[in-house]
Amino acid sequence: MEEPVEFPVCGCGILAQLKTSWSIDNPRMRFFGCKDHGSLLHRAYRFFSWFDPLMTPHARVVLLGLLKRINKNEVQRRKKRLCWFIISVVCIVMIWFV
Repeated sequence: MEEPVEFPVCGCGILAQLKTSWSIDNPRMRFFGCKDHGSLLHRAYRFFSWFDPLMTPHARVVLLGLLKRINKNEVQRRKKRLCWFIISVVCIVMIWFV
């Protein structure tokens, strides 16, 4: 059973939110941040604290490689779907005008 998570309080008085980083340097790393973290309007309350332990360099390289492979596969899948859609439309148009 997992330990309950104690959410820290930001300087603005609101409980920090648990968020996920999708940056190249820290993919899928979770961190606590103010609900307005990154907002230009609330720069004074840029509360930030890592939730997950930092990854080793090897784990980071492996994870980035997997994310790139997933993205590449997704692009290929979308190209195939677009190709089949175009072929279907062309066939329908040819049947319609013949």
